[in-house]
Amino acid sequence: MHDNGSDLRTITLHNGVAMPSLAFGCAFGDWVGRTAFQGFLPEQAWRAISLALDNGYRAFDGARVYGTERILGTLLGQRFASGELSREELFITTKLAHPAAPPHINISHRRTWDADKVEDIAQKVRDDMVDTLDDLGLGYVDLLLMHWPGSFSENTTGDPDFPRKARATIWRTFCELADKGAARAIGVSNFTIGHLRQLMEDVPESERRPTVNQVEIHPYCRDPQLETFCREQGIVVTAYAPFASGAFDLLRNPTLTAIAERHGKTTGQVVLRWHVQSGRTALPKTSKAARMAENRDIFDFALSDEEIQATDSLGTGEARRTCPDPSLVA
Repeated sequence: MHDNGSDLRTITLHNGVAMPSLAFGCAFGDWVGRTAFQGFLPEQAWRAISLALDNGYRAFDGARVYGTERILGTLLGQRFASGELSREELFITTKLAHPAAPPHINISHRRTWDADKVEDIAQKVRDDMVDTLDDLGLGYVDLLLMHWPGSFSENTTGDPDFPRKARATIWRTFCELADKGAARAIGVSNFTIGHLRQLMEDVPESERRPTVNQVEIHPYCRDPQLETFCREQGIVVTAYAPFASGAFDLLRNPTLTAIAERHGKTTGQVVLRWHVQSGRTALPKTSKAARMAENRDIFDFALSDEEIQATDSLGTGEARRTCPDPSLVA
């Protein structure tokens, strides 16, 4: 049975931290080949994040690799200075340990790294965290995620267990950062069941299992087994690319448009309602103020079990992804 009666505006992580069910995504640019330029375009964040703040967003999902943390930090600082906002009203997520990107993508090599090319993994994570907090102008983040479980390229160390050991090292460093108060909660991103099982075996303390696993989920890209596993472990699933980043004509799907018409809502609102009603949190991103307001206006209607199932059934074939497949990461 899907929860369609409660407000669903927040979800409580297993360590007791309340996390908003919708956060504004702070990655801008194109890294999936839709335009000639491939890489991040942080300059687009200035206007978009300003509009998001104006439209009531208080949760922002960023990452070291996006190049937008200084922009977010500056815009938040202006509102701290005016008294319009306080730190306690915000929920800020960042992600560290993004592997080196393919050479054709214009992403800074200083913001990405492969664990097998780093002398001291733990120190690299600590240094990146200092840089991230400096850019944000904050003393702590609300959620810190390991961006990917490992490298997109082959492990060069000769040790087949190296990727697993590297994940455990990064995770123990995250635990240390959380102990110091640099992060209120810690989690992972793009982890499979296998990655999660290994991590929980290697760092077995119960309170140290990830609070969140952020993965690509939309009606054309689902992993029910992963979601079931996470639910059993008390790990909240966050959907990035909740609309498939505009790919595959998802928002014109006739099943979704019919549901939207029945509720007097947009297709995007139906997709976001499907996410939160299914127990996930989601990261909608748009540069249009009207769409930002629309995306937050999903708490005054509920999908029926039949509508949830009809949406679920759109993703029963092979997953259509806009980002790399995490199952290919060792």
